[in-house]
Amino acid sequence: MGKNVKLVYCILGSLVLTLLNHPLLSYAKLGMFKSGYGENIFGVLLVSITDILSLVGFSLLILFSVILIIKNMDFKDK
Repeated sequence: MGKNVKLVYCILGSLVLTLLNHPLLSYAKLGMFKSGYGENIFGVLLVSITDILSLVGFSLLILFSVILIIKNMDFKDK
């Protein structure tokens, strides 16, 4: 189990990055702009960066999950 702890932490971190585009967090992210984020360059930049980070988090989540599954397969029994 000790060898898998780092991978589980990586999966949890990737999950947090993936949740950046969750509707619950998007209201908090866009709520700081009173007139909408489209009028402010910082708002547009913030939305673009969170979209990219969410995509990276989703890709890392898939990658670390596959690595964890492969490491836990036992090929010696066959």
